[in-house]
Amino acid sequence: MAPQEFILSLEQETLRHKAVRHPFLLRFAEDSLTPIQIQTFGLQHYQLVKVFLNYMTNLLPKIPDKDAADLFRRVFDDEFGQYTIFRSHPALYRNFLRAIGLKDEDWGQVPLLPETAQFIEEHMQLTRGSDFLASLGAVGPGHEFSIPTMFTYIVRGLKKNTSLTEGQMEYFTCHIEEDVEHAKVFNQLIARHVETEEGQIRLREGTMRSLSLRKYFWDGLSRTVFNEYSSSTSGVASK
Repeated sequence: MAPQEFILSLEQETLRHKAVRHPFLLRFAEDSLTPIQIQTFGLQHYQLVKVFLNYMTNLLPKIPDKDAADLFRRVFDDEFGQYTIFRSHPALYRNFLRAIGLKDEDWGQVPLLPETAQFIEEHMQLTRGSDFLASLGAVGPGHEFSIPTMFTYIVRGLKKNTSLTEGQMEYFTCHIEEDVEHAKVFNQLIARHVETEEGQIRLREGTMRSLSLRKYFWDGLSRTVFNEYSSSTSGVASK
């Protein structure tokens, strides 16, 4: 399969994955939510937000392309806030947490759900590992390409159930726009390394593992926020 054909096929497979249109996301978008339900979601999801840059900084030194840092500059600028730390993505997310009634001390000591802990631990392992293509798949298609679709459901639920301003929801809305461009940056790099079947297999494996962990994370929130149980809530995300 040619590189561009592979990338398109992987993107289509990603959009069909259960993580991207998970029942939790559908319920969050359509149900009437209590403030506690929104706060529970917000606190668990923040644990993922605050470590995402670690995945990027783990991945970058492993990429053999000399221009990788230049390609990723826009991604890092957006994540770090470019001109001020108050515009970094974790800072924007903390603005959201304050807007839904939480205080700084509330997100400092959050007991992690098992699904949240496994998501973080395995992404750290993926991005620290020796296979940079699996890491690239986890962070690129697994995150940057899939997030705009998932966050569309989150924004719909926030608009339905809160009086948050656009500024208070900016963490989510900016990802719907920015990550489309970020995914294009990743695809430029991916296209160089998936000319062989082996490269395509390795990159797809990283993508699918990330999405399986995301599905497991949403499973945990379904249980905690909506008291719903999934067949995969048995202690580990299925491989």
